[in-house]
Amino acid sequence: MGQDTKYIVGVDLGGTNIVSLLMNERGEVLERDARLTLAKEGRERTISQITGSVSAVLEKGRKLGISPDSLLGVGIGSPGPLNTKKGVIHFAPNLPGWREVPLVEILTQKLSMPVFLENDANAAALGEWWKGAGRNTSNLVLFTLGTGIGGGIIIDGEVFHGAWDTAAEVGHIIIHEEGLLCNCGTRGCLEAYASATGVVRRTVKAIKEGRETILTDWVQNRLEDITCELVYKAAQKGDKLCSWIVEETARYLGVGIASIVNILNPEVVILAGGMIKAKDLLFKPVREYAKRYALKDAIEGVSIVPAELGDDAGAIGAAATVLKRKGLL
Repeated sequence: MGQDTKYIVGVDLGGTNIVSLLMNERGEVLERDARLTLAKEGRERTISQITGSVSAVLEKGRKLGISPDSLLGVGIGSPGPLNTKKGVIHFAPNLPGWREVPLVEILTQKLSMPVFLENDANAAALGEWWKGAGRNTSNLVLFTLGTGIGGGIIIDGEVFHGAWDTAAEVGHIIIHEEGLLCNCGTRGCLEAYASATGVVRRTVKAIKEGRETILTDWVQNRLEDITCELVYKAAQKGDKLCSWIVEETARYLGVGIASIVNILNPEVVILAGGMIKAKDLLFKPVREYAKRYALKDAIEGVSIVPAELGDDAGAIGAAATVLKRKGLL
């Protein structure tokens, strides 16, 4: 390890798991720790898991000869809404009891080093910009396709936060006025249609309306066992209902992406999350619909690609947050 090399820790705080990475300033991952969040055991237990995870990678780093003096700080990618400047998490739906938590202040005291907070989807976007599918670009948008749809926006190499740290809620673009009810309480959001949850809900609704599908045999008529992954597998086997659901999902995503492209004119749109395992079954029609609905000059040079960093994107982006806040990236 070079004497002048600086190091950072990036932490991805999820509702189920915590991932911590020890990295150098060049973006090379040196050590990794993953452990359960234990969110149901309360806020203090989760904070203990965070500090334990960070301490674990720092201890491994010490064995590599990394001096505490060479550590620049810790970046935390967290669900929100949150305030990056004050370091406070206002509310985290998947972390029971997390309201107005001054996480940066708490962790700074416990870890005795600088701590920086970033929204988890923003962190993932920053990670993909730094070391993933968006490297060598200046402007990108990330869509995280999971239980919901989150987003992150990079403009001129910087995370776009908006006035109150609520920018990039791409899942709440309205694509169908007075359409399906979204978890946010509004109707017609992209998330209600094209998230993994939306895919399953639309599939189950169609089955209850009498549509036939091999899914009913696969789950032995237990509709509650249907998953987004099963829907895509059935589509790959030529199931008519599931093929239609996948095509419709791609159309909704294409509409949402076209709207973002028309407004922001990014170089690349990155899709992340479990749904990207569908590969061309999803990406091919998404690209076609985005091209159909976007302005020609806006979409012309845009690449719509899968994320590359997988489960480490958030932690890599959290580490990059430290470098960004210190003016080193």
